Amino acid sequence: MSKRIIAIILASVIVLGGILMSAMTSVVSSFMTGDFNINEEATSTVLEEGNSNKKIAEIVVEGEIIDTGASGGLFGGGAGYNHQAALKQLETIKNDDSIKGVLLSVNSPGGGTYESDEFYQKIKEVKDSGKKIYVQMENLAASGGYYISAPADKIYAGPQSLTGSIGVISESKDYSELLDNLGIKTNTIKSGAHKDILSSSRKMTDEEREILQSINKDSFDQFVNVVKEGRHMSESKVRELADGRIYSAQQAKSNGLIDAIGYKDKTLKDLKKAIKVDNPEIVTFDAEESNLTSFLGMKSFFNGLRADLKDVKSIINNESQTRPMYKYEG
Repeated sequence: MSKRIIAIILASVIVLGGILMSAMTSVVSSFMTGDFNINEEATSTVLEEGNSNKKIAEIVVEGEIIDTGASGGLFGGGAGYNHQAALKQLETIKNDDSIKGVLLSVNSPGGGTYESDEFYQKIKEVKDSGKKIYVQMENLAASGGYYISAPADKIYAGPQSLTGSIGVISESKDYSELLDNLGIKTNTIKSGAHKDILSSSRKMTDEEREILQSINKDSFDQFVNVVKEGRHMSESKVRELADGRIYSAQQAKSNGLIDAIGYKDKTLKDLKKAIKVDNPEIVTFDAEESNLTSFLGMKSFFNGLRADLKDVKSIINNESQTRPMYKYEG
């Protein structure tokens, strides 16, 4: 089979896939904006019985910190990060005077700069309300996963945890050679020289690269400041560590990025000491569905399906990485 035929088949798959994803997303979105669009509220589940007037709340960040509007999905087995639910959980914790400490469990490669900072600002509000915040890093707490951890009172990581990746990344696909091979030309009518910046139908210019690098620099400088404030480091020290690399737990501790190495039982034990409560009730929060949607068994499925279709569509349409991301790409 010739290269030209292979290229034509590939291009056809991309185009037809984009049309299919658009149609399916539209159908699912239409369904979800009807009577099933019922607001979720943060509700707690008791993990460990204890003093209900002095609680520890656990918040779990699992997966990419991206606001898809839903958690779980066809391919995620019902698990995943729900940004809006996480913000509601943090708001509930902030306003609950019976909660004295927070255990933030992080297993994430990071995600969007916007979502990471939104979570960060909310966790700072919780801390400013007088509650102790301890972080437990699990397999991976990198880039945005580290960003949201930085303001904590103490950061713990498992012996085999990976963290760091302090930095910003954005990327786009260049299909210009493929289009040339297919004999396809793109006609673009634009109001300004840079209106089609990051176009996948042509190569990026040096000037465009400088423009985008300046945007990434602003996000990077903000990341540096977050680490500087949260870890009480000098800016020069943070910048020395912030070359994008990941660190083992031992390296992170040596460099002052975390406070201790250990698993959740140790972190909880130390958090109990910090809030001076021997037997606190430990709770976790969920985005609970209404009785109606739980009975029908539909909302979580269609929310997840809509999120999955959105992810696939963004890959096909080259939308996923064109904005700055606090994300580890490994």
